[in-house]
Amino acid sequence: MLDHFKINDWVIDCKRLTATRAQKLVRLEPKAALILQYMAARPGEIITREELFSAFWPNQVVTEDALNRVISALRKALNDSSTEPQYIATIRKSGYRLVADVKLTSPPRRSPKARWIFSLIFMLSCLVFFATLKLDDSILAQSAIPKLNGEFQRLTHSHQLKVMPHLSEDASQLAYIERDQSANTLVLMSVKSGDKLRFKKNNIAFSFPVPAPRLHTAFAIANLLGDPKSYTISLIDFDKRKVKPIFQLESESNGLSYHAQSNTMAFTQRTQHIVNHKVFLFNPLLASSTVLSSPPKGYSDSHPVFSPAGKEVAFIRTKSPTEHAIFTVSLDGNETQRTPYQNSITGLDWYNHSELIFTNEQSVYLLSGSGVHTQLFSPVSDQYVATPQVASKAGQLLLTFQHANSIGKAIDLTVGPTTYPLTLSNGSDSEFAISPDATRMLFASTRLGKKTLWLRYNNQLSSLGDVHFDEIYDLVWSSNSQLLAAAVKKNNQYGTLIFNIATHKWDVHWQQHFPLHVIGWDKNNRIWHSSLKNGTWELSHSLPAQNIEIWQPKISVYQARFTPDKKRLFYIDAVHQALWEWDFTGAPQKIALPYSMTLNRNWDIDSSGVYFISKEGALNYFNTNDRSIKQLIDTQNAFTPIHRPQLRLYGLIGTQQVVSYNDFWLSNLP
Repeated sequence: MLDHFKINDWVIDCKRLTATRAQKLVRLEPKAALILQYMAARPGEIITREELFSAFWPNQVVTEDALNRVISALRKALNDSSTEPQYIATIRKSGYRLVADVKLTSPPRRSPKARWIFSLIFMLSCLVFFATLKLDDSILAQSAIPKLNGEFQRLTHSHQLKVMPHLSEDASQLAYIERDQSANTLVLMSVKSGDKLRFKKNNIAFSFPVPAPRLHTAFAIANLLGDPKSYTISLIDFDKRKVKPIFQLESESNGLSYHAQSNTMAFTQRTQHIVNHKVFLFNPLLASSTVLSSPPKGYSDSHPVFSPAGKEVAFIRTKSPTEHAIFTVSLDGNETQRTPYQNSITGLDWYNHSELIFTNEQSVYLLSGSGVHTQLFSPVSDQYVATPQVASKAGQLLLTFQHANSIGKAIDLTVGPTTYPLTLSNGSDSEFAISPDATRMLFASTRLGKKTLWLRYNNQLSSLGDVHFDEIYDLVWSSNSQLLAAAVKKNNQYGTLIFNIATHKWDVHWQQHFPLHVIGWDKNNRIWHSSLKNGTWELSHSLPAQNIEIWQPKISVYQARFTPDKKRLFYIDAVHQALWEWDFTGAPQKIALPYSMTLNRNWDIDSSGVYFISKEGALNYFNTNDRSIKQLIDTQNAFTPIHRPQLRLYGLIGTQQVVSYNDFWLSNLP
């Protein structure tokens, strides 16, 4: 596979994702660059569509449009024509052929002119530097904003789903997890040579690996499958093929960080029967841990990261599925909120002693010590960026680039564990809701670039005009299949959207800037909600035609579901790991959940129990009478737990995430 080559008069650089001709430079999408690289290795040969789908979308359910879009993007970048091709020819009913001449080229070098310009810039920078010596010390303390120009080195080339990367401080080693349908594999990679060590045990699940100081070793969270209380911080020796437990955790963890100079670790866990995670500090020499963070009730902390000096820990605090903020905490427990709450912060790391780099899927940002964030890099269209990792000693930044969409999936519970696709899209379809009369299906999608509602009726699919929001979730139908309610978010304001099937009109009842969940419709056609007010999740209900809301302040409800007959409400609170049953008259009754069962948005109920999706994406059933758990689908990633599933008739509908591209890339920081 060629990294640098020339096709006709275009110079292709697959490492920098660029195509250059004369003075024109064009950016290439990662998937397009990979397919062009693949075809350049076999110029003149017919490469079938089936081969391309197998190579670049393995084990994925995608439409023909996925490949069509990439080829179209390539032709547009190269100024090629499908009718008179100079580069890529379509072979009817077969595939494609690269018809251009391919020549090997050397990696680009900086020209004398570029060196002269660089020298001039350097001298000017020196002048600016000495001029700024007279400025205030607080200004001098701010580091230069790093410039990311898209010149990334690709580190991995596999089609497996790769998550939880951790780059060593000297950028010599990279630890991460490879996931497949049955288990996960711990990988320790040499960044320089690309050599990989793999460790896999069928009875152990690993998460959040960190390269350890000793050669061919790594720290990780290890869980003995089948034992929900067996989570440990462990040392994995790749040479001896051994897992050595270091510290027993009280629950699963949402992050692990290691500071080599102080030989301490930061991790999260929840204390028994408490849902929210806290950040803990662990000293291996003393074999003891202390609590660092103090999230409010119903909030949860994740992704702890030590500062370079080890005196602070940064982490992400979540107060609802759509509200995340970055906090830091000193080793004596003093917390500082560094960002306002916002959508989907996907990762963070320290850039230096005071500044942080974080991602939110669409962009990479630098967060200053004063709270100002500056956009550093934005990927090409249809590409997500996540999990920033800064190698402070080497001055390098690792990012995960991926293309992921989501589709609707359904299972017929009377037949077996087979799931069936409801939609096929290059956008993200989610939050599926079929009407009680089974004639219509509504869902949220980004097919038009922004999140909007889509309706399927009489085998016709259409979007609902200009219903665009930042978030659309909790879609629930009225009993007569005439009205649909949904929670929406726009410009950090939440509201309840009501859509009328008969008139095809919609209206939003906006609330304040506090998170909102829509529960459903009761037998009196009232809509029930749970809202975060004054630090507590409160229950309320209202009629669509009225702006009057009646609150139930004595009951704290985070997520809730009605039984099919609407006579009972099952709910979870935001503090304790428990399920509650309420008949609207007496006191709610507590149903203790198994320790391995965690509920958030990942569940629905029938008259006898709870259907829930595990964090690995398997579907399970919890019988509330005998407290037994039955696994209905053991395939990982059958459904995603971040979107609400719904029972309908004799089946369940939900969302599955489909990742078609997922690799790690490395860039230099100035």
